[in-house]
Amino acid sequence: MSTGNKSAGNGNFFLALLLFSVFVLMAVVLLIAALVIGLSEWLGSFTWSALLVGGAFLLAAAGIYLLAIKEPVRQIRARVETVYDVARLLKQGYDWVAAKVEFLVRLKNELLGSE
Repeated sequence: MSTGNKSAGNGNFFLALLLFSVFVLMAVVLLIAALVIGLSEWLGSFTWSALLVGGAFLLAAAGIYLLAIKEPVRQIRARVETVYDVARLLKQGYDWVAAKVEFLVRLKNELLGSE
């Protein structure tokens, strides 16, 4: 009933996840290369096929950004600005309290020093 066996499997999981990610990335790169090469055979120009595939991915990325990512990024920015505003207000409050405490300490020193 020890938990030592569970933690030993974490390293294997992360290694497997890393290898899976590498192989997926390699597969995607090879598929894109095959697409460019096949398109270059059809078009007769490797340059135009690479530009066409790159443009298609650029349009897909722009569409994903506009349709799925733009609004969450705006919301995250608004939340970060709120955090900065709260931090600025806390600092102003701290500075105000520190100034009042400093004033009271100086006043106490002046009153006790004059006796």
